[in-house]
Order: sequence, then structure tokens, then C-alpha cells
Amino acid sequence: MTRAAPLARRLAPGLCGLGGIVAAVLAQAQPVAPPPAPPAYQDHYIDGGALTPDVTTDDSAGGDASQGLARSLQVDGVVAALHSHESGTSNSVVEKGVVVKSQWETVAYGAWSLDAAAHGGNAEPGDPGSHGVVTLRQRGMPFDGGWQADNALGDLNSVDISLARLQPRFYLPTTPMQGGTTEWRGPSGLQVVAGAGEPGLYDGIAVPGFRTVGGSTETAGAQWSPAPHWTLGGQLVEAHDVNLAAGPLFDLGTRFSSAAGLVSALWQDGAKHVQLNLIDGGISGASHGAGGWIDGAATEGRVTHNAGIFRIDPNVTWGNQLISNDVEGGYYRVNYQSRQWIADLGIDAVRSVSGLGANTTFLTGDTRYQLSRDWGIGGVANLSNSSHGTSWSTEGYVDHQNRLGTSRAQADYAKTLTGSDATLTLDQAWAGLEGFRLSTALSVERVSGAIVNDVPQDSTVLGIAVNGGGQFTTRLGMDCNVRYTSAVQGHAAPGIAATVSLTWQLSRSWQLLATYYDSEVGSWTPLTVVSPLTPPSTTVIPAAQERGAFLTIRYQRAAGAHFAPLGGGPGAGSGTISGVVYLDSNLNGRLDAGEPGAANVTVVLDGRFSVRTDPNGRFEFPVVAAGHHVITVVSDNVPLPWFLVNDGRTELDLATRGHANVAIGAERLR
Repeated sequence: MTRAAPLARRLAPGLCGLGGIVAAVLAQAQPVAPPPAPPAYQDHYIDGGALTPDVTTDDSAGGDASQGLARSLQVDGVVAALHSHESGTSNSVVEKGVVVKSQWETVAYGAWSLDAAAHGGNAEPGDPGSHGVVTLRQRGMPFDGGWQADNALGDLNSVDISLARLQPRFYLPTTPMQGGTTEWRGPSGLQVVAGAGEPGLYDGIAVPGFRTVGGSTETAGAQWSPAPHWTLGGQLVEAHDVNLAAGPLFDLGTRFSSAAGLVSALWQDGAKHVQLNLIDGGISGASHGAGGWIDGAATEGRVTHNAGIFRIDPNVTWGNQLISNDVEGGYYRVNYQSRQWIADLGIDAVRSVSGLGANTTFLTGDTRYQLSRDWGIGGVANLSNSSHGTSWSTEGYVDHQNRLGTSRAQADYAKTLTGSDATLTLDQAWAGLEGFRLSTALSVERVSGAIVNDVPQDSTVLGIAVNGGGQFTTRLGMDCNVRYTSAVQGHAAPGIAATVSLTWQLSRSWQLLATYYDSEVGSWTPLTVVSPLTPPSTTVIPAAQERGAFLTIRYQRAAGAHFAPLGGGPGAGSGTISGVVYLDSNLNGRLDAGEPGAANVTVVLDGRFSVRTDPNGRFEFPVVAAGHHVITVVSDNVPLPWFLVNDGRTELDLATRGHANVAIGAERLR
């Protein structure tokens, strides 16, 4: 099949046109009048002025009203070398490139951001489908009549109506694509969305890339609130000559076309809501499919009830994205919360519509009791009973706040059809380290009975993990996440995963970043029982080794005064917000040693500015007006079965010249 010209070339005129519009608007913007000069102030120097200057902050950033509205620019020059060894073959890659991140505000045209990357050396040389990334976003453009618009162009994810995003049980994934999206919000809860492009896959090592895979996808939808308590909506998704995607993977051997439609109705009154969803669609070469599900929730005092029923035929997809299908059944969950108690109880009954899949009943319970200010205990139990057999797991833990920080002792045991797995873990988040953060974990794991590569496992594995970082001086900072495991008995393969980064502040605008990465993974993986939709089994991962070194020279500059929607007026102070989106494996609400970051996830500040997380799940907003802010996370690329509670919403207060660091955890579907 002859591929059409890359969509990037087709989008180039649009990107240039949008850039021209933005440049013209900014050029015509009138400078904001500076505030009245404050009374003269006489500095009083500490130690006679002998302290080392702090070059990590720039008082002019975000504070000089004569420079116009807020804007920031970050340019990274990156050189990366990666060596990998897997299944007897070795491969070495040198990647060079430039990564640009820019954000700017306008008075009348909303907030804008640009993410771009260009490869000087590709992660996969000779692959014609792999290229850099260009994404231009605009958020919150105001119009008459209470309308606002968000638009995006380039390498991005397709857009869904809000009713499709807020799905507690069945997730409708968006499609990574090269194209454009638009979203309009108006009175009476009216929302209109549309998007189109060529599907693809994010790739790259240190320099982000995007690989198109051919075909096309289009979507359009709308929702509105015609009466109090009611919201109605619908959306259509079509895909033509595409590959089937399952999370981050594509089946490159089969092409198909599909069409699906969603109709959704939500009734909500305070703490009570019920949502009905109907989906209908078909795939070329397969039988037509349809489905529906109802989710409801009600809160009465300290108790919250969630329940639903569902049925989805086989061969139902959402565009080219695979969703849960060939299932029918129901679920019920109850949650109780008080000052001392947190308790959850749930049951899922899942049956195969076609009879070809497994029928599963899944029970889960989770409770925590706060004994005192410093002590808490809790536990989790899961039971999965299917046509293939019964598996179960249990977990118990004790939390203790002490002068050293926060400690947790946790014991886990899983019994599946293929074996058993017992683990004892000691976590410690250390306090009292001024300017530093440090958490450690020690574990001992006993695996028996599991069969991997036709070899029965009977092993004892010791593990140690360290996560931390901070500023050694005003110029030198460090961040690390290291986990090492080794078998003291048996055949389990050793493993190490380490990322250590050093940051050297050369001046107010220049930084040097050096990172070392080492990952050695054996063909053994632990057993878990975590989901009614995911059968408990051992996932065989071939032994592999990767080592890499990354060197980045960074130019970073921010100027201008923030417009009121971001909480700052002309001349207002500013600070920095940074953080990480991570997978909260033990569900304790904090980033622990050994817990991985979620890469390539979109983080939004105050609904206006957006950035994507790096390969370690980290993000940064370099200049933000002092005051109250809200951070949310778009769940587009959070790997299943992980999900974000309340869109990962985090609220914080930022001080002038302050630095706020946030950790946003994704939980695992039980």
C-alpha cells in the first residue's frame, strides 16, 4: 500500500498560519502599565554579603510588567547513548536532538503552549515512520455568550466529550494521532468536540518522537444540559485502514476499518448520580457489536455506594483502540469513611457473552484504621473465582509517624493457579533532611510453584530501593530512583532499575543535566491478583539489559506578568511548580522507592497551560504566578489497569520565588 505524504507536511501551512496569528496578536498587545514604585528600601546583608549568590531563581521572571504577559521558553540540546542486550542480540543507539517547550498568555486569545522535538539521530535508524514531535495547544480562548474554546494541532490524543471521560468502570481510550482537535464549551453545559488525524505511537528515548502507522481516524461529539440535574451527550468515532491498538502496542499485521457511536445520559443531584451509556459499532470483516452499561453512585453521610450493570458484545472497539468487550455482568462497591476508619468492599461478576472467555467472580475488601495520631493499620484481600480455578491475595500493613518520618511494614501473599508469592516490605519516608527528600524500601520475597520458560520457580529474592533527591548547593541538585533485587536461593533472575540525574545550574538561564540509566530485567516476574478483568497469571518477560547515559544542555527563560486567570496581576510575583506522576503500587498515597513514573502524560495547570511528563514521569511549570493553583492530569496515556482518581486533581498555594513539588499517584484497578 502506498503511504500518503506525512501528515506533518500537510499540517505545515496550518501550523505556520497559527504561528503567524499568534505572533501578530502578541506584537499588537499593549504593554501593561507598571505598578507605582514602592518606597525606597535599604538592603541588610547576611554575613556582610559573603553568602554565595543563588542563581537558581530570577526575580525578573514573571515580575516585570513592562515585558507584557507571561511567557516562558525551555530549549534542551540532548545527546543520548543507549546499549541494549536481549535474546542474544545487542544493539547500540546514539540519539541526538533538540526539545523545545514554550508557554505564553494572551489577553483575548487564551493560553498557548508549544511542545516540539527534532531528532538528529533516531532511536530506530532507517524507520521512515518515526519523526520528531510538534504539538501546538491553545486553551481557554473566550468568546461572546460565555463560550470558551480549546484547540490543538500536531502530535496529540483525540478528544472525547466529558461524559465519555468520566467512566468509573469502562474506560474509552483516546487515540494518539497526528492531526487536530477542537473543544468548545458554552452555556447550559454545552460542549462540542471534534478531531481528525493519522493514528500513531509515541516513541523516542530522551528526545520524544511520534511514529505514524497509516490510516485515519475522525471523531465528533456534543453534550448539553437541557434541564436541571440532566446532561445528555453523544459521540461518533470512525477509523479507516488502521491497525488495532492495545494500549501502547499496535498489531501492525492487520488493517481494518471501524465505526462506533456512543449515547450517554447523566442524572446528578448533589451526591447522587446515575449514568447510562449505549455503544454501537462494527469492524470490517467481523460481526456487528453493541453494548451498554449503567453506573450509579450515592453518598449518605459517611457511606458511599457504587453499582452498575453492563453488557458489551465481542468485536467492539473505540476507533482503533481496544476496549473491554465480550463481557456482561454487574458490580457493587460500598465505602465508609470517618476520622479513624476507611473501608471498602466490592464484588464483580463477569461473564463471557460469546462463551469463549472466562467467567469470573471477583471479591475485594480494603480497610484502614487510624489507631492514634501516629499509628495506623490496614489490610486488603482479593478473591478471584473463575471457570479456570480460584486465586486469591491478601495484604496487611502498619503505618507509623515517628521522628524519623513515616514508616510502613507490609506483608503480601498471593496464591494463583500457577504458584504462590509471599513478600515482606519495610518502607521508610525520611524526614528532617532540609532541602532533601529520601525514601527507602527493603523487601524479601518468596516465590514457589510458578512456571516460567518451562522452569518451576522456587526462589527467595531480596530487594532494596531508594528514591530521593534535593539540592546539595544552590547550583547542584540530584534526583535518583534505584531498585535492586537478587536471588539468595533458587533460579529467579536478578534485576536492577536505576535512574540517577545531576543538575548543575550554570547561570540563571543555563543548566547542565546528566543522567545515567541502567535496567537489567530477568525473565521472572511476581504474581498478583488485582482485577476482575485481568486473569491472575505470570507475564513472561525475556531477560534484557539496557544501559544509557544522557547529557542535556538547557536554556530556560521566563518573563512577563501573569494575566488574572492564573492568579497574578501586573507585577505579581512568581515561582516554580514541578512534580511527578507515578504508579502508586502499594496505594499508600505517596511516592515510594521503586515506584515508576508514568511517561508521556499530559499535566494541565489551571485548565490553561499543559506539559507532558518525561520518561520518568516528571514535569515542570517554570514560571507560575504566586497564589492558589489547581493541577489536573489527562489520563490519555496512563497505562491500564492504572487510573487517576478525580483526574489527579491537586490544589496548592505557591509563594513568590517559591518552588512547589507535587507527587500525583495513579491507583491500580482492583
